[in-house]
Amino acid sequence: MNPSRSAAHRPSPTPPIPQLRPLQPPQPQAPAAAPRGRTARRRHGIPALLAPAIALAVLAAGCTSDDGPDTAKGGNTSAAPGTSGAPGTPPGNGTGTGTGNPPPAGTAYGQDNPALKDFYAQKLQWQPCPSSGSAAPVLQCAALQVPLDYAAPTGKTIRLAVYRAPATGAPSARIGSLAVNPGGPGSGVGGLVERIAGNQPKLAERYDIVGFDPRGSGRSSRIVCADGPLMDRLQSIDPTPADAAEVASAAGVLKEFGQGCASRMGDLLPHIGTATAIDDMDVFRAALGEDKLNYLGMSYGTRLGSHYAERHPSHVGRFVLDGLVDSSVDRITMAREQAEAFDLAFRAFAADCLQLADCPFTGTVADATVRMRRALDELDRNPAKIGVRRLDEGMAASVIGSYLYSRSAWEPLRILIGSLFTGSPRPLLDAFDSYADRGRDGAYRDSTLPGYFEISCADGQTLTAAEAADLTRDIMATAPVLGPGVVWSWAADCPAPGPDRARPIAGADLPGMLLISTTRDPATPHVNAPRVAAQLPKSVLVTYDGDGHVAFGGPACVDGAVVTFLTTGKLPAAPLTCS
Repeated sequence: MNPSRSAAHRPSPTPPIPQLRPLQPPQPQAPAAAPRGRTARRRHGIPALLAPAIALAVLAAGCTSDDGPDTAKGGNTSAAPGTSGAPGTPPGNGTGTGTGNPPPAGTAYGQDNPALKDFYAQKLQWQPCPSSGSAAPVLQCAALQVPLDYAAPTGKTIRLAVYRAPATGAPSARIGSLAVNPGGPGSGVGGLVERIAGNQPKLAERYDIVGFDPRGSGRSSRIVCADGPLMDRLQSIDPTPADAAEVASAAGVLKEFGQGCASRMGDLLPHIGTATAIDDMDVFRAALGEDKLNYLGMSYGTRLGSHYAERHPSHVGRFVLDGLVDSSVDRITMAREQAEAFDLAFRAFAADCLQLADCPFTGTVADATVRMRRALDELDRNPAKIGVRRLDEGMAASVIGSYLYSRSAWEPLRILIGSLFTGSPRPLLDAFDSYADRGRDGAYRDSTLPGYFEISCADGQTLTAAEAADLTRDIMATAPVLGPGVVWSWAADCPAPGPDRARPIAGADLPGMLLISTTRDPATPHVNAPRVAAQLPKSVLVTYDGDGHVAFGGPACVDGAVVTFLTTGKLPAAPLTCS
């Protein structure tokens, strides 16, 4: 969750560039039978979780929606959300706003609310996506109309961009629709739909692969919160502030970014968050003509899935949650655990590197940790000058962390670190620009950050600058390399903050789900797995003893369990460990 401030997954370039902020995880990679190569996308300074989440092999960082109806411009079907919302307006108290706890007993929501009847009765008008072309899979697009505020369903409405790759098998073999979400929060979904359809033929034959861009992200009322210069300042926040003045400077940049989001989001601002997203999911389910939702969620998408199941239990079909986010953990603990997970992943990378002739490190893993920390400290004191640009500590840490989203990115990461150590920082700067989607004109084309920012704020999953500074000092002993950047990727100045409602999912009576966790996942720490499994006692946990963010699309053992469950409904008889 906050796991990746911007974990949008797009097809990895060469070398692949993942994202850092975990929870933002960033984030996944596209499910493919080939080696997993995900790249995460970053939130402001570093990784994102739940991110980013997400990570299927080719998919990996490729979850932005390049096709589809662009509802960002004139996308409202009724009076569009305006720009008159005042910064600081608290999130609404309706059944679909904020991250809230379940509505009070007796509250009518979902299909039980007569005022939502027309939304649940709508039919999607599918058509080929603009740039889908003729190559399979052909992606189809439509627009889903939902209330701006579920507590006032007769008021303004907005449209969400939705995607479908129709099932390729015989009609008689079709099971239904499989909704997918790559995490983020705030990542677009179109790319993930297309890649799962193209890389997972056993699923593509039996299911329409579907998904929608959550409000405020992708092509659903997309918002741009900052211009290029402010984004540069945001990305360059010092993750190891030396004094109160540097903390205050970071706080100022965060405040300016937050105000930019508030002024542009207007009426949409109080109506973004996990609770609203899961109600949108249920309207989407009905519009697909499905009584039960079959779902594959990665990274932050696992939070969406578990909260959806809790609120709409009668509509839960076959759920696969990969890269687990634990809703029972408070934001400070979550940030700490994610920071430690990123450094655990770095140590695994270093251990592998030290066995190779081209490794830029020497000695032990501990020596490599010290060497990397010293290099980052030097970039903090003296950022590398490259033409009119400069490479600082935060930028370098973001790139390094992003390459830990997939083991297939370790080779190019060795090359990047080696170039830095030998006085050639240009490759690392180029990797940063690719990772952050910064053009040569200084503009940032990635649209996931605003949605990530506001969803994290509404969910109470952010830190103040002061909290980030305090936590950074605390984690230097356990996560000295990437920990500071991860912690600061959680920092925000929220115009409409929600409370941190850390609480376990009430899952004792929920249907069994397939839960997947990777032991050295940087963005969604494996420590989440036993806690989430305890909250969903009818579910079965598959543990992948390996590296990278999320496991589906990689090891055959994991893929086999996923495909079997989604196509037959059969869970493993007991918890599995794959390697």
